[in-house]
Amino acid sequence: MNTDCQNALKLLPFINRHRAEETSAWRSICVALKNCGVPYDVFEQWSLTGKYHDRNQIRRAWENLHGNHTIGTLCHYARQDSGKLPQLDERPQQGFDGKTAFDSIIAPFAEYSESDLDAELWELSPYRLDREPGEFDLTSLLEMLYDPDECVFIGKVRADAQTQKQSIRTVREHLCKPAPAEFFRPNPLTGTAVIRNGKPSYVSDQCVAHFRYAVVEFDGESLQRQYAFYMAMLERKFPIAALTFSGNKSIHCLLSVNCADAEEWKTKVEEQLFRNYLEPLGCDGACKNEGRCSRTPGALRANGARQRLLYLNPDMKGK
Repeated sequence: MNTDCQNALKLLPFINRHRAEETSAWRSICVALKNCGVPYDVFEQWSLTGKYHDRNQIRRAWENLHGNHTIGTLCHYARQDSGKLPQLDERPQQGFDGKTAFDSIIAPFAEYSESDLDAELWELSPYRLDREPGEFDLTSLLEMLYDPDECVFIGKVRADAQTQKQSIRTVREHLCKPAPAEFFRPNPLTGTAVIRNGKPSYVSDQCVAHFRYAVVEFDGESLQRQYAFYMAMLERKFPIAALTFSGNKSIHCLLSVNCADAEEWKTKVEEQLFRNYLEPLGCDGACKNEGRCSRTPGALRANGARQRLLYLNPDMKGK
């Protein structure tokens, strides 16, 4: 029995049985148990309740449901239902080499130059970026990836509450009078303050209104290797909404994740996407929170370099 299977069996008693009567949770737990190698009989027994007792339906779900849920999903429900987790066994060291894995991913583009890859991304961009980088980059991103009445922050990373409030405007207002500051927060905000560390904040994770875009950044890799990675990810149909050159040493990616709420964000983005996939490859783990900043396309950064859009896909707009 593998470590994930052992840990899944430890976690299951900490998950409230009412989850078996919640379709969405039941399906997620089904996939997680299956991916962890738990025997079907365990899932069937857990699924049988006074309300649901169709063994054929349970079997069909087990055979037909697929996805990326794993031990992190079970931890999420166990922590939420019991307020604690059992003592879990540590996974044996698998000798995972993130650099080797990254090298394998970018291999088809490893010999391309930065300029060649830049041109390739420009050609691949579903939205034609056919003007000089500048205000056009910002207005294109806002028009293509947001609704007019959504509130978006464009301003300084570190600012007091009053400045934060002034930097949050509707997309319509931003388009009427663009002010391309160095940073923006890709997820729309409520525009309402919350108290954080005893002070009001308009930009904390609790102020996020729509959980649409995750920021991905590999500032430990060369620009050429970052270009190659995103080319490879586009070939693999990664839901990339936008790519922006930071004007220095990194490319900021907006990944369309479309989470329903903070709970789904924690499971889908923080645990599955970042912890299980991106961070082992060298992605900056500090990017995983929902209120994260990214570089504003079209703005000039402090070093005088232009931050510019490399790729924009309106079809990845969150719903």
